[in-house]
Amino acid sequence: MGSDRTGSGSWIDEEIDSAGFGDSRLADRLRKLMGSLDGAIGQPIPLACEDWANTKAAYRFLSNESVSEEPILAGHFDATARRAATTAGILLVLQDTTEFVYQRAASESIGYTKHVNSGRDEEGRWRQHKLCGVLMHASLAITLEGLPLGLTAARFWNRAQFKGLLALKRKVNQTRLPIETKESVRWLENMRMTTALLGNAERLVHIGDRENDIYEFFCATQELGTHFIVRTCVNRLAGDGKHTVATEMAEVAVAGHHRVEIADGNWARLALKYKCISVLPPIGKAKRYPPLSLTVIHATEVDPPEGRKPIEWKLLTDLPVASPQDVIEKMNWYSMRWKIELFFKVLKSGCNAEKLKLRTAERLVNLIAIFCILSWRIFWMTMLNRVLPNENPGIALTGEEIEIIDRIVANSGRTPFRRQRLSTYLGEIARLGGYLARSHDPPPGNMIMWRGWSRLMDIQLGTVLAGATTCG
Repeated sequence: MGSDRTGSGSWIDEEIDSAGFGDSRLADRLRKLMGSLDGAIGQPIPLACEDWANTKAAYRFLSNESVSEEPILAGHFDATARRAATTAGILLVLQDTTEFVYQRAASESIGYTKHVNSGRDEEGRWRQHKLCGVLMHASLAITLEGLPLGLTAARFWNRAQFKGLLALKRKVNQTRLPIETKESVRWLENMRMTTALLGNAERLVHIGDRENDIYEFFCATQELGTHFIVRTCVNRLAGDGKHTVATEMAEVAVAGHHRVEIADGNWARLALKYKCISVLPPIGKAKRYPPLSLTVIHATEVDPPEGRKPIEWKLLTDLPVASPQDVIEKMNWYSMRWKIELFFKVLKSGCNAEKLKLRTAERLVNLIAIFCILSWRIFWMTMLNRVLPNENPGIALTGEEIEIIDRIVANSGRTPFRRQRLSTYLGEIARLGGYLARSHDPPPGNMIMWRGWSRLMDIQLGTVLAGATTCG
């Protein structure tokens, strides 16, 4: 019989809205399924559920017409709001889109994500094929220290066909189409949903990459009283409408310099410019949207090495910027956008969300929604170890899990912990995942943590079974 790992006081209880389904039995099944998957992260459903009865129940749950991503994630969204309410200061809301690609003989039951080139034919013409899969646009709330509080919005969709898109773009000016008719409206919808969920719009700063460079988005944040930092790619009209933002920024003097460490371990020196500019809406939408007073930030690498493109960031924000220190602060906030990429990595590499064998988009989305909660949990524990190392381990672990880790340390011959610190217990979980814990090693990452967590869950199951065994 499959084991139920969701005991009293389990963290899973906090992430489920039992009333959201309208049927308590579905909430109970979600709770049990999440407990099984939490104990076998990245493993197939049959392995996680351990027997045919629980496996069949899991598949029935995922295919139930009353089950969708909304009730699955509703409890997690509410839990995110509760965590946000206990924190002070500014919160960053990271938005981004990712895609889940699958190999299927009958792709129509899932849908498509995009066209890709598949080489040239015999006559040298490019051939294209459609990728089978679903897309997800998510918003992740984090503190300024990088601690992920949870998802605040998530949207799933696919595309049925692409025929005629290029021809349509040749005939229709995309900048004149209402934002409500475009896929990019998801950026606005997620921002509005997040602001309504978390409240206190003034403390929220929405972070987006160049795909988020949408004038309607900027106007919507102004209406709601919230803020944004977006990496811009559109050279809009500015001032009196006779010149562009780039023209005006070209005349701005360098205000300072900033050194940043880059991926190869070297350092780059950036020249910083900033100016508050009156940015104008697209010509086709000038009657619908007003000009906005926004700060443009340019950070350009000085003397880049030969053979590498210079680093260049162009940011747009409605936040006040009055000094080079303010510029550096806003750049640091934007750099936190990478956290949502790490979340997607846990979702795909840790939970193996792209290796699922389910045959319909609805079932895939339901399971991915569950994986979103499990992935956040792993990411949260990884960052807790860095942000709040001296906290009591009880904020992340149950008493039983703490006791098991104490026994692991005692059995290894190492000195028992003198005081209960969160980082020491999370470090032991990382050891189970292959972390060496040498003095010069950086803190463990997400992949190490999920491997260690999976092993801890196996050990916990073993202790439960050993305690239930009786000898005659």
